[in-house]
Amino acid sequence: MSHARGFDPDKPLGTPPKRKRGRPAKFSGPASTLTYAIQTEVVSRLRRGATRRMAAALAGTSAKHLENWLRRGRDAIESGKRSRYTELVQDVEKAEAEYQMSLIEASTDAITDKTMNDKVIRWRLGVADREFRAERERTVGAGDAQGPFEMVTPEDAQRALAEKLERFLAEAARTEAPDADAATEGQDEEEDDEE
Repeated sequence: MSHARGFDPDKPLGTPPKRKRGRPAKFSGPASTLTYAIQTEVVSRLRRGATRRMAAALAGTSAKHLENWLRRGRDAIESGKRSRYTELVQDVEKAEAEYQMSLIEASTDAITDKTMNDKVIRWRLGVADREFRAERERTVGAGDAQGPFEMVTPEDAQRALAEKLERFLAEAARTEAPDADAATEGQDEEEDDEE
């Protein structure tokens, strides 16, 4: 795991401001609590299957701090910058992907090896932390995005039902009419035969 270009973990962030009269020199802003040791510990725990909250606790920090560091890293990635936070984001995503892939490989091996009990693997994949899942795209629903059903007023529903009933009755009358004509023709032929 390499450091970002120009990053020295022993040197505090920022440079002290120019010396001003009456004021002691200070660094600009507080130093980040994200250290290389915490980063490697979090990544190694995630690689072994811990959730982000567990990995943060085992590394000696809080889940809130870890999420803030990851948010900073994502913001830096979006703006095209590189920092220790971007490296953390990349390492965390890689570790989680490696763990997920190991579960998938174990599940695939369980298909061929019938002696292996893969219930735990399938359960872990099924209840994987939300960070493990890819975000799904929302599908555009028909009918003003109210789901698969279209909202209809009672008047429109009654009108549509009346139209369907008229079509049904017209179809039924047409199908019965040829049968009735054939029946009358059959009776006429029988009367001719009797005479």
